[in-house]
Amino acid sequence: MRLCNYFLIVLFFSPFIVAEDFVEGSLFSSTLQFSDQNGEPFLLSQQRGHVQVVAFVYTGCRSVCPIIIADLMRLDAMLPAALRASVHYLLVSLDAKNDSAASMKQFLQEHNMASSRWRFVRGSGDATREMAMLFDVRYREDAQEIAHSNLITVLDTQGLISYQRKGSESLAAAVAAISADLANQQ
Repeated sequence: MRLCNYFLIVLFFSPFIVAEDFVEGSLFSSTLQFSDQNGEPFLLSQQRGHVQVVAFVYTGCRSVCPIIIADLMRLDAMLPAALRASVHYLLVSLDAKNDSAASMKQFLQEHNMASSRWRFVRGSGDATREMAMLFDVRYREDAQEIAHSNLITVLDTQGLISYQRKGSESLAAAVAAISADLANQQ
């Protein structure tokens, strides 16, 4: 009987034990599971407390991804030095079948992104689709490539989308959103 009571108490209180305090609409509340370029488990909630710049790419892409990567590098260079260290970047693979931890790590090294501020993650097909939906990224696979949205998203420290850059819009608005997010954090 005592064991039964214990399980009832745990069952009743478990939502309160595991629930996190996320603001309404926070993408950090997602429980989608990924792994990073080091093969370590990754949850979006791990980025809580950091301004996060997110883009969906894959290592074999020869069309949109090189543009996105160049834009991310330009965005990082545009940030004032005092803010740069506080901004984290997340690349989400659209091609988990071909993007291994080793190839993602190599990609980051080749593009001078091999620092603790940059993460490259991959998940199952279902997790990737769900994550893409959270960020309003559209993609479609065909025999030659994965056609996808050219979006760069800025998440504030609470996991709310503070800005989305579509296509070739100016990066200045992304810098302004990041600066405002960091100012609000203090």
